[in-house]
Amino acid sequence: MSWEAYRWTAKTPAELFHTLGPHGVDHLVRQYLDAVWRGLPDEQRNLDAARRAAQEVFDRNMKVWAAIKKPSPEAFFQNLLPKDTDQFLRQAMLVCWMMMPRAGGRDLGDVRKIVTRVYQRNLDGWAEDNEAFTTGGRKKPKAKPKSTRKKTSAPKPKKAAPGKKSAARAKAKK
Repeated sequence: MSWEAYRWTAKTPAELFHTLGPHGVDHLVRQYLDAVWRGLPDEQRNLDAARRAAQEVFDRNMKVWAAIKKPSPEAFFQNLLPKDTDQFLRQAMLVCWMMMPRAGGRDLGDVRKIVTRVYQRNLDGWAEDNEAFTTGGRKKPKAKPKSTRKKTSAPKPKKAAPGKKSAARAKAKK
Protein backbone atom coordinates (compact mmCIF):
# COMPACT_ATOMS: atom_id res chain seq x y z
CA MET A 1 0.00 0.00 0.00
CA SER A 2 1.41 3.40 -0.95
CA TRP A 3 2.01 6.05 1.70
CA GLU A 4 -0.80 8.13 0.20
CA ALA A 5 -3.29 5.27 0.33
CA TYR A 6 -2.25 4.58 3.90
CA ARG A 7 -2.71 8.25 4.75
CA TRP A 8 -6.35 8.08 3.64
CA THR A 9 -7.13 4.68 5.11
CA ALA A 10 -5.71 5.75 8.47
CA LYS A 11 -8.44 8.40 8.78
CA THR A 12 -11.79 7.83 10.42
CA PRO A 13 -14.95 8.25 8.32
CA ALA A 14 -15.63 11.56 10.11
CA GLU A 15 -12.12 12.82 9.28
CA LEU A 16 -12.52 11.84 5.63
CA PHE A 17 -15.91 13.51 5.48
CA HIS A 18 -14.42 16.64 7.05
CA THR A 19 -11.54 16.62 4.53
CA LEU A 20 -13.41 15.64 1.35
CA GLY A 21 -16.84 17.07 2.16
CA PRO A 22 -20.25 15.68 1.33
CA HIS A 23 -19.42 16.14 -2.36
CA GLY A 24 -16.33 13.89 -2.26
CA VAL A 25 -17.99 10.94 -3.99
CA ASP A 26 -19.87 13.21 -6.38
CA HIS A 27 -16.61 14.94 -7.34
CA LEU A 28 -14.98 11.63 -8.24
CA VAL A 29 -18.04 10.52 -10.24
CA ARG A 30 -17.91 13.80 -12.15
CA GLN A 31 -14.20 13.24 -12.87
CA TYR A 32 -15.05 9.75 -14.15
CA LEU A 33 -17.75 11.15 -16.44
CA ASP A 34 -15.41 13.91 -17.60
CA ALA A 35 -12.78 11.30 -18.47
CA VAL A 36 -15.41 9.33 -20.41
CA TRP A 37 -16.33 12.43 -22.43
CA ARG A 38 -12.71 13.37 -23.16
CA GLY A 39 -11.87 9.78 -24.06
CA LEU A 40 -14.31 9.66 -26.94
CA PRO A 41 -12.99 10.35 -30.46
CA ASP A 42 -13.95 13.82 -31.71
CA GLU A 43 -16.34 12.50 -34.34
CA GLN A 44 -18.18 10.37 -31.74
CA ARG A 45 -18.34 12.97 -28.97
CA ASN A 46 -22.05 13.38 -28.31
CA LEU A 47 -24.37 12.74 -25.39
CA ASP A 48 -25.65 9.35 -26.53
CA ALA A 49 -22.16 7.96 -27.19
CA ALA A 50 -20.89 9.32 -23.86
CA ARG A 51 -23.82 7.79 -21.97
CA ARG A 52 -23.17 4.40 -23.58
CA ALA A 53 -19.46 4.55 -22.79
CA ALA A 54 -20.14 5.70 -19.22
CA GLN A 55 -22.63 2.88 -18.73
CA GLU A 56 -20.09 0.28 -19.92
CA VAL A 57 -17.53 1.50 -17.37
CA PHE A 58 -20.18 1.71 -14.66
CA ASP A 59 -21.52 -1.81 -15.30
CA ARG A 60 -18.03 -3.31 -15.45
CA ASN A 61 -16.99 -1.79 -12.12
CA MET A 62 -20.29 -2.53 -10.38
CA LYS A 63 -19.95 -6.17 -11.40
CA VAL A 64 -16.49 -6.36 -9.79
CA TRP A 65 -17.72 -4.56 -6.67
CA ALA A 66 -20.75 -6.88 -6.38
CA ALA A 67 -18.44 -9.90 -6.43
CA ILE A 68 -16.48 -8.76 -3.36
CA LYS A 69 -17.09 -11.22 -0.54
CA LYS A 70 -14.81 -9.71 2.10
CA PRO A 71 -13.79 -6.03 1.94
CA SER A 72 -10.03 -5.57 1.58
CA PRO A 73 -7.71 -3.24 -0.37
CA GLU A 74 -6.91 -6.08 -2.78
CA ALA A 75 -10.59 -6.79 -3.39
CA PHE A 76 -11.41 -3.12 -3.96
CA PHE A 77 -8.88 -2.84 -6.78
CA GLN A 78 -9.26 -6.32 -8.30
CA ASN A 79 -9.73 -6.34 -12.09
CA LEU A 80 -9.18 -2.58 -12.26
CA LEU A 81 -8.42 -1.52 -15.82
CA PRO A 82 -5.59 0.98 -16.32
CA LYS A 83 -7.92 3.71 -17.57
CA ASP A 84 -8.78 7.04 -15.99
CA THR A 85 -12.47 6.27 -16.24
CA ASP A 86 -12.23 3.07 -14.24
CA GLN A 87 -9.84 4.54 -11.71
CA PHE A 88 -12.02 7.56 -10.93
CA LEU A 89 -15.16 5.44 -10.58
CA ARG A 90 -13.43 2.86 -8.39
CA GLN A 91 -12.01 5.67 -6.25
CA ALA A 92 -15.53 7.07 -5.85
CA MET A 93 -16.72 3.67 -4.67
CA LEU A 94 -13.83 3.30 -2.26
CA VAL A 95 -14.24 6.82 -0.84
CA CYS A 96 -17.93 6.11 -0.35
CA TRP A 97 -17.02 2.94 1.58
CA MET A 98 -14.43 4.74 3.65
CA MET A 99 -16.77 7.65 4.51
CA MET A 100 -19.57 5.39 5.71
CA PRO A 101 -19.77 5.15 9.52
CA ARG A 102 -18.05 2.03 10.84
CA ALA A 103 -20.35 1.79 13.85
CA GLY A 104 -23.21 -0.57 13.14
CA GLY A 105 -21.39 -2.14 10.22
CA ARG A 106 -20.92 -1.08 6.62
CA ASP A 107 -22.54 -2.86 3.72
CA LEU A 108 -21.01 -3.09 0.24
CA GLY A 109 -24.52 -3.06 -1.21
CA ASP A 110 -25.08 0.39 0.29
CA VAL A 111 -22.02 1.67 -1.55
CA ARG A 112 -23.46 0.43 -4.84
CA LYS A 113 -26.80 2.12 -4.09
CA ILE A 114 -25.21 5.44 -3.12
CA VAL A 115 -22.81 5.54 -6.08
CA THR A 116 -25.64 4.56 -8.43
CA ARG A 117 -27.76 7.49 -7.17
CA VAL A 118 -24.85 9.92 -7.58
CA TYR A 119 -24.09 8.54 -11.07
CA GLN A 120 -27.73 8.78 -12.18
CA ARG A 121 -28.07 12.30 -10.79
CA ASN A 122 -25.03 13.35 -12.85
CA LEU A 123 -26.35 11.72 -16.02
CA ASP A 124 -29.66 13.53 -15.53
CA GLY A 125 -27.70 16.76 -15.19
CA TRP A 126 -25.84 15.98 -18.40
CA ALA A 127 -29.14 15.55 -20.26
CA GLU A 128 -30.50 18.80 -18.85
CA ASP A 129 -27.33 20.71 -19.72
CA ASN A 130 -27.21 19.15 -23.18
CA GLU A 131 -30.75 20.39 -23.78
CA ALA A 132 -29.85 23.88 -22.57
CA PHE A 133 -26.74 24.17 -24.71
CA THR A 134 -28.00 22.51 -27.89
CA THR A 135 -31.46 24.10 -28.05
CA GLY A 136 -30.51 27.41 -26.51
CA GLY A 137 -32.43 26.60 -23.36
CA ARG A 138 -35.74 26.87 -25.17
CA LYS A 139 -38.21 24.17 -24.54
CA LYS A 140 -40.52 23.20 -27.32
CA PRO A 141 -44.00 24.54 -26.65
CA LYS A 142 -46.44 21.84 -25.78
CA ALA A 143 -49.43 21.60 -28.07
CA LYS A 144 -52.59 22.54 -26.27
CA PRO A 145 -55.01 19.64 -26.19
CA LYS A 146 -58.20 20.30 -28.06
CA SER A 147 -61.21 20.32 -25.84
CA THR A 148 -63.91 17.83 -26.75
CA ARG A 149 -66.51 19.55 -24.58
CA LYS A 150 -68.91 22.01 -26.11
CA LYS A 151 -68.78 25.51 -24.81
CA THR A 152 -71.73 26.32 -22.62
CA SER A 153 -72.98 29.51 -21.15
CA ALA A 154 -72.43 30.35 -17.50
CA PRO A 155 -74.28 28.03 -15.16
CA LYS A 156 -77.71 29.20 -14.09
CA PRO A 157 -78.22 29.91 -10.39
CA LYS A 158 -79.89 27.07 -8.56
CA LYS A 159 -83.38 27.61 -7.26
CA ALA A 160 -83.90 27.40 -3.54
CA ALA A 161 -85.85 24.44 -2.27
CA PRO A 162 -89.58 25.16 -1.97
CA GLY A 163 -90.40 27.02 1.19
CA LYS A 164 -86.81 28.16 1.76
CA LYS A 165 -85.51 31.58 0.87
CA SER A 166 -82.13 31.95 -0.72
CA ALA A 167 -79.46 33.76 1.31
CA ALA A 168 -79.27 36.54 -1.28
CA ARG A 169 -83.04 37.06 -1.22
CA ALA A 170 -83.12 37.13 2.58
CA LYS A 171 -80.33 39.73 2.63
CA ALA A 172 -82.08 41.88 0.07
CA LYS A 173 -85.28 42.04 2.13
CA LYS A 174 -83.46 43.36 5.22
